[in-house]
Amino acid sequence: MAKRKLRVMVGFRQIQYIDFYDMELWLSDPEEAYGQWQREEAVGADRRAFAEQSIVQHRSMFSRFNDYLIGHRQTVATFGTDHVEGFFAELARDCSPGTTTKLRYLKLIDRFTRHLVNIQLRVDNPAAVLLIIESWPEDEPTPIYLSAEDDARLQRLCASSRPESFKQLRNVAIVALFLASGVTAAELRQLRVDDIDMGSARPTIFVDKRGARIARRVPIEMFAVEVLRAYLDARRSMKCATSWLFVTTASGKPMRPDTLLICVRAALHEANLSASDESPRLLRNTFGRRYLIAGKTNEEVSVLMGLSSHRTATRLRQTLDRTLIEGTQR
Repeated sequence: MAKRKLRVMVGFRQIQYIDFYDMELWLSDPEEAYGQWQREEAVGADRRAFAEQSIVQHRSMFSRFNDYLIGHRQTVATFGTDHVEGFFAELARDCSPGTTTKLRYLKLIDRFTRHLVNIQLRVDNPAAVLLIIESWPEDEPTPIYLSAEDDARLQRLCASSRPESFKQLRNVAIVALFLASGVTAAELRQLRVDDIDMGSARPTIFVDKRGARIARRVPIEMFAVEVLRAYLDARRSMKCATSWLFVTTASGKPMRPDTLLICVRAALHEANLSASDESPRLLRNTFGRRYLIAGKTNEEVSVLMGLSSHRTATRLRQTLDRTLIEGTQR
């Protein structure tokens, strides 16, 4: 669609160009508009572009907020403070006390709403007032994860899935690998066919070094073996110009971050599960916590997750202590 711009006066002799295409997309397809804005313009508090993993998480969060607006017959152009508060009341059912989830959502809503005010799609920012009275908790935020019971339910869904097409098989394999190996979205996009070894007694995946994360070979949990073996056979039979393990089409392009997000959300909803962050990060945290429950040390879990420090493993272990305390109080 060709972009059309409206020339308007803002104050004395100040000219601003409003992008009609941008405005129309926010109304017709808010999730696509948000995705484009994230990729092209959005920055954090330090004026730096968001990391890919953060973008995936933000899109998951925006999608959940947009679903709430649709359910209450609102759009990104019409919601008010009461809708933001109603969303947080609903969100509270999935969040543990003391986490930063509410504040992270509030910052996200404030950020994109300021953009909508700038392009004159809105005249106010309902999140701004609420943000003033919020503050970060003093303690480390609690990571989002699936409980052991919900983890097992999602594992069963992956193991029992009977895909009818290559795309369906690929999507199930993606979720299974996230849950069975703890790789990040960025790492999964960079995996190549030869990185997965399904020939040994215990299949593994090799994850190359990426940024601060160390290279590692991770054993694949048994619940994911059959679907990954089926996918690997199908992938190797494809005529493809690249060697990426997961591709969008036969042209061989790697997976888009938003497609990975959709795969995770679809699997969670099919298993009748929900969380405040329905992104690959949720499955990665669940993977690490599963190994802690099995008796692995913080150091061992950090190595499996490619982490150079034990901070994440320590935070995940604290959730085990909290669960134990809550269990004894019942």
